Amino acid sequence: MAWFYIVLLLGALGVVVLRIYFKLREAQKSRAESWDEQMIGRLRSQGYAPFNDYPVDFFLALPDEAACQAARARLEPEFRVDAKPVGNDRELAFSLHASKTMRLLVPDVQDVSRRLTALATEYHGRYDGWAAGKARTQRAGAGAAGAAAASAGQVEVRAILKSFETPDETRALEHGKFELVRLGGMTLGRATYQPGWKWSTHVGPGLGLSRCSVEHVGLVLAGVATAAFEDGTVIELRAGQLFYIPPVPHDSWVVGDEPYVSLHFLGADKYAQA
Repeated sequence: MAWFYIVLLLGALGVVVLRIYFKLREAQKSRAESWDEQMIGRLRSQGYAPFNDYPVDFFLALPDEAACQAARARLEPEFRVDAKPVGNDRELAFSLHASKTMRLLVPDVQDVSRRLTALATEYHGRYDGWAAGKARTQRAGAGAAGAAAASAGQVEVRAILKSFETPDETRALEHGKFELVRLGGMTLGRATYQPGWKWSTHVGPGLGLSRCSVEHVGLVLAGVATAAFEDGTVIELRAGQLFYIPPVPHDSWVVGDEPYVSLHFLGADKYAQA
């Protein structure tokens, strides 16, 4: 009987230890993601725009040259990678910089930070965060006027007009289409779905998916459609409504006999794309 109570006590102690371990891991992850969000907030206050592209340097500390080479193979060509030895840390003797040009959007930066944290841990190293540089300024205009503006250190502004009637790209879908316009560093989308259209029936099979996980911010122009989540929540999107759909699995379908049309301000570049 005494052994029974000892085993029971050890089991309970093990459960407590595991719960503490996972809570500490979750707290560490939360602090890291909060740091990304705080950094981006500070950069916003300094004039960094959400939809401009900026050079961003990510920093990893790794134990040896072999770890650097293995990490480089995983990171290129998405990142430009540079590694060099440092003399102030015997255990993590190499510093690796992974650079890429990207928008300073919280979900995007947090995704890269999570990936690099996992990569650094895999090679017994440490992820040390990131820093953003200034966006490159492109001067529009040619000839004497453009040269004069450049020599004076001024930026000549040129407006650009585009229309969904002549999109940059059209992704043909069964019972619908998704048109894209790229403008001002953004990718905007216009979805047009006919009555009877359903994502899990007419889009997902071509991607090998049963649900969409793309994050959406948009505006309904016409018709009615649903956003249906795995917990059973179903919401209707109606003309005139702005909507946000988080990046969790969801389905969607047209309601009624009227075509559904919506604009997409976030997630258009990834939508219906393998």
